Amino acid sequence: MGDINFDNVVKMLEQFPDRVTKPAREIGNIIKSIKWKSVSFIINTEPEPSHRPRLCGFRVYVPGAAKHQRFFDKEVLPTLKGLFISTPCIVDIDVYCKTPKSFSKVQTLLAEQRLIRPWGNIGDVDNFCKTVLDMCQPNEKRGITGIMENDCLVVDCTTRKFYSQSPRYEIHIKYMGKVPDTLKKLMKLSD
Repeated sequence: MGDINFDNVVKMLEQFPDRVTKPAREIGNIIKSIKWKSVSFIINTEPEPSHRPRLCGFRVYVPGAAKHQRFFDKEVLPTLKGLFISTPCIVDIDVYCKTPKSFSKVQTLLAEQRLIRPWGNIGDVDNFCKTVLDMCQPNEKRGITGIMENDCLVVDCTTRKFYSQSPRYEIHIKYMGKVPDTLKKLMKLSD
């Protein structure tokens, strides 16, 4: 399969006048020059997929979300030394589900080597991802600080499921340093 966007760009460069292509190239170079930072951390808790939102009176809530946020705020946040991400980011999440007790020693060894992976009724990969992203966001009503202004900043996310004798989440976040004013103006973003 070819790169459709590349083909579109080639057509646009042929069709659009210099007053469009020149600033687009300049801004493209500014975007490519943005310095990215990264952080990696472990959330040492047994992974649990996010539940469906529930309605209680006039309030919508996600069962377990407050508990996960409190755990993150108390156990993980202090290790991140004031980190707060308010720029676009790329998130990689490795979910290590508890190895089933029913596994044989051979299965357990293969699982720890990441050769046997969870897929049955363990939980959907998107729901594990949602649990992690919800933990990372602030919740002012509950006094939760968080490390990410909003998960709408995530422009790319990879989530993988594994088994382990040490259940946990391993998180790697790569985020833009300072967003140049030129890009903010172009994207109509305010400070």
